[in-house]
Parts: sequence; C-alpha cells; structure tokens
Amino acid sequence: MRAADGVWAIGDATGHGAFTHVSMYEARIAGDDILGRRPDPADYRALPRVTFTDPEVASVGLSTRQAVERGLRVGAGAVSLASTSRGFVHGPGNEGVLKVVADLDARYLVGATAVGVSGGEVLGFLAVAVHARVPLTTLRSMIYAYPTFHRGIESAIQAIEPV
Repeated sequence: MRAADGVWAIGDATGHGAFTHVSMYEARIAGDDILGRRPDPADYRALPRVTFTDPEVASVGLSTRQAVERGLRVGAGAVSLASTSRGFVHGPGNEGVLKVVADLDARYLVGATAVGVSGGEVLGFLAVAVHARVPLTTLRSMIYAYPTFHRGIESAIQAIEPV
C-alpha cells in the first residue's frame, strides 16, 4: 500500500489484519504500483479471517452487529455443521456452526462465520459470495455438492430472517 511518495507498506503495518494472506494481497498491489502497472485499489470488505484452532474459527465481512451499526437492514441465518450432509454422514466430531449475514435491501451476503471442522475451507466459498455480492437468489438456486459441509451454506441462506 502506498504510504507516501516512494514509500509502500504491507502486512501488519497497514492495520488491515495480521494474516499472511493480507500481506500477500498487499504485496501484489504494492509490487504492481512500484512497477507502474496501476493496480486496482485494495478492497477489504471480504477479508477472510481464519484462526487454525480446533475447531477452526473463520469469518469474512461484517458480523451481525457491525452490519446493524452500519445502518443496514440485516438478516441472518445459521445452521449446525453437524446437521449438514457431511456432519450427518461422518457423525461425532463435526460439531460447529455456519452463519450468514445479509443486507436485506441489497439482497446479498455482507458477512459469514464458520466455526468447526474445515471452517476455513467453507469460508472460501463465502468470501467469494461476499466479495462478488452474489445475489441471494443465485445462492438459493445453486446445487451444493453432497455430502459436504458446504451444503450448510444453502441451509443457512434458507434460514435468513430479519434481525
């Protein structure tokens, strides 16, 4: 990120999250700028955050509270990962939760959280949905592979209710 003429910063110094993937993202932008390639401006609204604990804790975008504080008309839906086809097929050890946060007026996801086995992997799909502002109608009409934890996304979207 350009801090001043001839000065660039990436990683923790930018204040956008102490994650390797943030540093890599910013390094690409800074490198393009240094080489005169006119990079697209940084976009942090779909910044994925993953803590590789057991269970994994992963989130992207806004929490329900952050969305409400920004004045959005918010809806949220959640599902137990154990109730997904993958959780059901594989049984114990698949506890967790998948939650989505939607802007009900714009009709797309603004945030999501996945806590459980493969939470960071499930988050990849949700980061694309938040970043690309994929319409809820599109997310509702997709075919989700069976048996996967990703099927929980479909259930969480179907469960969206106003907050």
